[in-house]
Amino acid sequence: MNSGWPARVLVLAPQVWSADGGVQRYGRSLLAALAQVRPEARVELQTLLDRPTSWPRWLALVAAALATTRRRPQLVLCTHLHLAPIGWLAARLAGASLWISVHGIEAWRPLVGLRRLALSRADLLLPVSRFTADRLRSQLGVQCPPLTLLPNTYDAERFSPGHPSVALLERYGLFPGQLVVFSLSRLSRGDHAKHLDRLITAMVKLRRSHPRLMLLIGGDGDDRARLLALVEDLGLQGSVLLPGRIADQELADHYRLASVFALPSEKEGFGIVFLEALGCGRPVLAGNRDGSVDPLADGRFGCLVDPRQPLAGPLAALLECRGEPLWFQPEELASAVAEQFGFGAFCRRLEQLLDDVPGKLRP
Repeated sequence: MNSGWPARVLVLAPQVWSADGGVQRYGRSLLAALAQVRPEARVELQTLLDRPTSWPRWLALVAAALATTRRRPQLVLCTHLHLAPIGWLAARLAGASLWISVHGIEAWRPLVGLRRLALSRADLLLPVSRFTADRLRSQLGVQCPPLTLLPNTYDAERFSPGHPSVALLERYGLFPGQLVVFSLSRLSRGDHAKHLDRLITAMVKLRRSHPRLMLLIGGDGDDRARLLALVEDLGLQGSVLLPGRIADQELADHYRLASVFALPSEKEGFGIVFLEALGCGRPVLAGNRDGSVDPLADGRFGCLVDPRQPLAGPLAALLECRGEPLWFQPEELASAVAEQFGFGAFCRRLEQLLDDVPGKLRP
């Protein structure tokens, strides 16, 4: 039932349109879902980085948010906890409810100062995974507001099963049917928790039984040179490719190129890349120590492993189609994932939250 609440919404986001990371996609999904489940509502968006300004960016966002409060939004919705202090101030001035989306590592570090205060004063926190929810409860203790999961979503029409792109096969020098492990991540020198080096090292053993196997790691960053040096040290030139940033319009075709998608991380708040790979009907390997467990539905949709243990064994099993039958049935896998995490499911969750406002607001 559409309760008509809220009639006016202020959305605060670090960035929505000018980048394509997980937080930005989440923000776009949230705006699209609001338009669908509350088409009569007036939604105003203020972002930190999308528009140029002659003011310091934080000051410009504060000024814009406070100006918006004159129109009395009933709900202030922050898509990232870094903006929570601004959201808290705007909500108090407008007499509005404050909801804050919480993603990953930014909530796992010690919460102090204004951010902790703003989080503890929110009416509702929206963690994207159970792992992040548990971290919030642990950090905030008795000051923790009500929590409701609002997981990430993805475009199930765009990320769907299909045949490998002939153009990509030619670009990477692959033949049809060649086994490919694909991974996608920001290559950051300060973020070894993605365990991409362990993925590369596993290729030494994997190529003994699968000599034509290729590992393709998409993404760019300041750790790329170190990973390339590791590839050379292990004698894996020609077997491990790091092509750099992958254009957004080619992303679905890269998933379809893969025999297995693997990201054995232990610091994922959720991992939209897992949904995209699963949507393309590909077997997926992920770590079992973080929010990756949620998109893989506790192992129903893919293989969960301890990322600190050797990876060659579970990767070989997936390459040889050993595991849960659903993992190797592209159409059925894509349909099951879309039912649980597609945009329609995201809209239903959001609409239920908005319809259930009295039960979600603290006295």
